[in-house]
Amino acid sequence: MQLRKGMRVRELTKRVGQVPRVGTVERLRGQSVEVRWDDGHTSSVTGSFLFPARDRKRQG
Repeated sequence: MQLRKGMRVRELTKRVGQVPRVGTVERLRGQSVEVRWDDGHTSSVTGSFLFPARDRKRQG
């Protein structure tokens, strides 16, 4: 999967039952991806731990 700026993503969780964070790709820097999470925080994560997210706001 190729990440792109503006793409909605979810982060792989570290624990069973943990709710994954969902956000929008802001910037790509090699293997690092800057994501603005839905809670307003921004962080840089490794792209291999991000997957496309289904936006619940757009469903139904």
